[in-house]
Amino acid sequence: MVSARVAISLAALLCCASAASGAPIVIDGPTTDWIAVSYPVVIPDWNDDEQTGDTESDVVGNALRAALYLQFDDGGTPGDPTDGNIAFRLRIGAQRNPPGFSRFAAVGMDADGDGALDLFIGVDNSGSADRIEIYDGGPGGNTSPSTTTIVSVSPTAITYAQTASNYDWSPIDATIEPGESNFDLDADGNTDYFLSWLVPFNDIVTHLSNAYGIGIDENTPVQYVVGTSSQDNALNQDLGGPDGGTTSTQTWEALGALSDPFTPTGVLVPEPSSSTMLLLGLLGLAAMRARLSSRV
Repeated sequence: MVSARVAISLAALLCCASAASGAPIVIDGPTTDWIAVSYPVVIPDWNDDEQTGDTESDVVGNALRAALYLQFDDGGTPGDPTDGNIAFRLRIGAQRNPPGFSRFAAVGMDADGDGALDLFIGVDNSGSADRIEIYDGGPGGNTSPSTTTIVSVSPTAITYAQTASNYDWSPIDATIEPGESNFDLDADGNTDYFLSWLVPFNDIVTHLSNAYGIGIDENTPVQYVVGTSSQDNALNQDLGGPDGGTTSTQTWEALGALSDPFTPTGVLVPEPSSSTMLLLGLLGLAAMRARLSSRV
C-alpha cells in the first residue's frame, strides 16, 4: 500500500516542471499547476479539528489531496535566482456568511533549517482592511505552537493590496481541481474552498537577509508550517498536519506540523537514506585515515 507521504510526494514530483516555469502564476488556475506540499505524517491534515468549530478556519486534506500547495514562477532575469513570485494555496473546509474568506491564514517559513519559524506569509481578512502581508515572528522561540507569535504591527512588515492577480478565494469544483470528485473532504455538507495568495519572492529574500541575516534563493531547501486564526497575531484556530495542537509545547517537527523540505520552486529535497549516510561516514573515515597516514 502506498503511504500518504509517498502519494503526496509523487504528486509533487510530477508537477515540478510546471511549477518552476517562467510563465506567470494564474492565481485562480487549476491545482494541476501547483505543487502538493507533503508532511512526514500519515495524512496532511485532520478534518474538523479547528478550534471553536469554525469551519472557515478548518484546514482540510486527506491521503490523496494535500491541504497546502505552492507554485513558483521565475522572473526570467538571467543569473538571478531571487526574482519571480511564490504563491501558496490552502484547502479550507467551508465558506461562512457573509461570502468571502474572513479569517487569517499564514504560512510560516523555516528558512535556515533550525526548526524555528523565521517569518510568515499570510492573508489577513479578519479586520477592516483585507491584505496580504509578510510578517515577522514574535520574540519567542517560534519552535512550537506555545512559543510562536506573529508580529501583526511591525515597521518591517510588507503589505500588499489584494488584487485578481495575487489573491483568490474559490469553491472547489472540477475546473479548479481537475479529476476531483469529492468537493467536501471533511464531509460537513459544505463545499471546500481554495484560498490562494502570491508575493514577490525577492521581498522574502530581502526581508530574511535584512531582518535575520539568512540568505536564501530559489534553490534553498525550506520548510513550512501552515495555520489559520481569527486574527493576525497567532495560529490559534487550526494547523496543517496534526490533530489539533494549536497550544502544544511540542516542537513543530515533533507535532507533525513541519513540512518536508522543499525549494521555493517546489522541488522536494529528500532526506539522506541510511545507506547514503553510511557511505558518507565511510568516506569521511577514509579521508581522515589518509590525512593521518600523510603525517607519518
